[in-house]
Amino acid sequence: MSSVAVFLIPLLIILGIVVFALTLPFWRKDPSPISFGLDDNQAQEYADLQVERGVLAQSLQELEMEHAQGRMERADYERLKATDEHRLLQLLDRLDILKDNDAKQNDGGSNAQETTVQRKGWVPAIASGLVVLLASVGIYSALQIQAAQKLMAVEAQMGGGPNPMEMVAKLEARLKENPDDLQGQIMAGRSYQALGRAADAQKAWAKVLELDPKHHEAHYNYGVLLIDSRKIDDPKLFQEALKHFDLVLADLPNQPAVNWYRGIALWYLDRKQETDAAWALAAQNMEPGSQDLAFVKESLTKLRAGQTPF
Repeated sequence: MSSVAVFLIPLLIILGIVVFALTLPFWRKDPSPISFGLDDNQAQEYADLQVERGVLAQSLQELEMEHAQGRMERADYERLKATDEHRLLQLLDRLDILKDNDAKQNDGGSNAQETTVQRKGWVPAIASGLVVLLASVGIYSALQIQAAQKLMAVEAQMGGGPNPMEMVAKLEARLKENPDDLQGQIMAGRSYQALGRAADAQKAWAKVLELDPKHHEAHYNYGVLLIDSRKIDDPKLFQEALKHFDLVLADLPNQPAVNWYRGIALWYLDRKQETDAAWALAAQNMEPGSQDLAFVKESLTKLRAGQTPF
């Protein structure tokens, strides 16, 4: 299956489900000819908005998690977060209006007004549903674009090809025949890591270190995987990761990415002064004006203020 189909099929399924849910009331006949009145419509809209508020809150939590785990670029994170927060403020304002209207409606109203509002009651519900749909599709698309970019990176690393997954399968067959193929294991480690297959990537890099104990890229990536793939914050795990980073920095002391992750390991080991020194060295060797540099400087500022840096 092509990467385009992998992207389109889930997206079409999501669109179909949401559209069906939104149009469901129009497919059903109301068994009662009696108007439910303004109060029922407001109650329905209020319930819909409460659901949407929950969806937005969950979306913001997922964005925070994606960003904290380094799986989303800072620019994408800030853009999506601003969109969700803006919609959440609109939603809260609308909920306040509904509460005020409900209080006023207790004083009574004409049947004509009730009938008019009943007819318009679906408008805010559909609008809310469309907002949720667009937000969901936007987030889904952003994540799928990132996945597609990862696949393209794997394809480039493997010398091109029509299908990165197919190339990985061929590479696995090659390594099954010759597991001591150093270049093959390096390529496998890069591919698995780009595809998010952390356990397979860790095995590949471990094999690289078995074949070449001084391989810098393997030490760096193995240390990163130890930190990113952890289930609990075990000090022994951070100590092991630190050893891998130190082996790289013994030969390449100014590598910014290695110094950044070394600082993370030190921070979890409660060695704050060494964390500061590692991140300061990382910042000195980053491209001026880059997002990565801004992120490291922000983390340093929080660290020196006694706050959680990331």
